[in-house]
Amino acid sequence: MTLSEDILHFVWKYRLYDIRRLNTMSGKTLRILDTGIHNHDAGADFLAARAVIADVEWVGNVEIHIRASDWERHQHHKDKAYNNVIVHVVYEYDEAVYREDGTLVEALELKSLMPHHILPKYRELMSGMYWIPCERLIHLTPPFHLSQWLSRLLVERFEYKVSSIYALLAEQRGSWEDTCYIWMARCFGFKVNALAFEQLARSLPQLILAKYKRNPLAIEALFFGQAGMLENVDFEDDYPRELQREYSHLRRLHSLRPMDASMWKFMRTRPGNFPSIRIAQLAALCKRTVQLFSTIVEMKDPPALKALFDDLPINSYWEKRYRFDGTLSRHGSQLGGRSIDTLLINAVAGILFAYGKYIGKETYIYRAIALLENLKAEDNAVLKRFSTLGVQVQQAAESQALLQMKAFYCDKRKCLDCGVGLQLIKHNE
Repeated sequence: MTLSEDILHFVWKYRLYDIRRLNTMSGKTLRILDTGIHNHDAGADFLAARAVIADVEWVGNVEIHIRASDWERHQHHKDKAYNNVIVHVVYEYDEAVYREDGTLVEALELKSLMPHHILPKYRELMSGMYWIPCERLIHLTPPFHLSQWLSRLLVERFEYKVSSIYALLAEQRGSWEDTCYIWMARCFGFKVNALAFEQLARSLPQLILAKYKRNPLAIEALFFGQAGMLENVDFEDDYPRELQREYSHLRRLHSLRPMDASMWKFMRTRPGNFPSIRIAQLAALCKRTVQLFSTIVEMKDPPALKALFDDLPINSYWEKRYRFDGTLSRHGSQLGGRSIDTLLINAVAGILFAYGKYIGKETYIYRAIALLENLKAEDNAVLKRFSTLGVQVQQAAESQALLQMKAFYCDKRKCLDCGVGLQLIKHNE
């Protein structure tokens, strides 16, 4: 595998080399006071570094290359922007190089200073042979460091979700109630029907629902009608017929346009997750409260938030049906424990974190984190695989962090930016 400058950036940033009695390639003593700020944009690799060269302190930039000759190959000797480079850090020193102004660039060669285990560890991580790069090594990560990294990843995962919530908030002209309602609906669709549920909520404003908060049949008719599930069908059962009649009136009254029913996906979905059942559950939640955001913000402890989704006032029709006029089959129509946890993780905690950050109140951020710390870890294929590798988690806060790591670090092989990768490369075990 060809050596990458990324690993040299990593070695320099974390001082993973013998720092005793350093000398430049011209024979001058060298002491690094500050490695500088890692620059991911154009220009030198590290900015505002500080070094003492031959007893003189210098402040400037650091440029890193595999070979010293890369300096000229990259045309830095013709670029005035590189005249403020104080140290040229290279893996292999093959020639002296000069700035645009003709002065010698002092060089530090890392080849003989780096611990012998670093490059083999890095090459193994980058080999692409495993489910995650550190599959054979992750169990060696000290528990304390893993815990600290997962805590950081949890906040990062929240930040990732916040951007979508803020985009929705801007569309809704700053209305947190409307944003929460649409976000909640989207989460009710889980992965398969998320977009369809979002469109359903967008087509049915909360202001209309609020007018019928004391009329359960009207709310149910509005949801199923706007979902397009009451269109052009001669139902056999009385309940869907009632919904049709109610929706026909409400549709004219509020100038509503229903969705195309073909948007809903029933295939490859368990009956308990059929969109018809989920719509009934969402309608029941809105019957319980048409001001979801205010309700969520006012509830200060995790059990109360969880109770919001328990024992919903779902029409008894759905205790024997999965679809309108469907085969009779008695079953539970309430949200299951795992489904409630998923809604709390993705909808409730996300909204609390986003709101707290938006208004600058850490109280809501801490409540979002506390909520996930009070929920069991999720159960999916990714987390099961981590468990077989010796990484077992108990809380949803930890499982969310692992999902973030898998998607944004492991899958992209960003081991040098990962807290686990840092520990594994630093230590020879």
